[in-house]
Amino acid sequence: MREILAIFKGLYITLKHNLKNIFKNQFTIQYPDIKRRLPQRARWALRLQRHEDGTERCIVCQLCAAICPSEAIYIEGDENPIDNPIGKGQRYAAVWMWDAGRCLYCGFCVEACPDEVIIMSDVYEMASPSRESMVWDKNKLFVPIGVKPKQAWMGFYRNINQIDGNPVSLPKEIHQKEEEVYAREKKERKRFYENKKFMFLEDENFINSK
Repeated sequence: MREILAIFKGLYITLKHNLKNIFKNQFTIQYPDIKRRLPQRARWALRLQRHEDGTERCIVCQLCAAICPSEAIYIEGDENPIDNPIGKGQRYAAVWMWDAGRCLYCGFCVEACPDEVIIMSDVYEMASPSRESMVWDKNKLFVPIGVKPKQAWMGFYRNINQIDGNPVSLPKEIHQKEEEVYAREKKERKRFYENKKFMFLEDENFINSK
């Protein structure tokens, strides 16, 4: 009897959702003919930026490869030729490889890069029949020559109000979020919350003082 009731319960839930969606007149986006516009802070395929004159920005500091938790980045540096410089530093990235299959898309490499070489793009169509083709080299990673570099920001910095001239809605400060949570909690947690709020405020005062 329980098995029969479980079946009817599942049918009821499915029918309820179907009727609700029908009367709301909400339709699925006809992908791939129509693609949804992604937010500016979307974290998808990595891209490498150039200087405005077309030279490469990477200085082969290896910070991105060091911070990558999944070891999805591999870089080999070489001396920058004086006659025909590839970048503006003493060294340039002779090999720059990114494994899209291993990447966690966490954005750590973007934050670690001191010269804003790495950005997270809105390219999400990366399906491939083989693992080998998921590894991107320099030719695929670097943006075309002439593309103006943009600010690389994943949302961890606090004092940025716009990206490429467009306003950005910054997330609420941590202690403001905790204030909203505490308003719904029991009063017995007040002492714990006050200590936690003090630590967050001290952290923000320290960062803003720099």
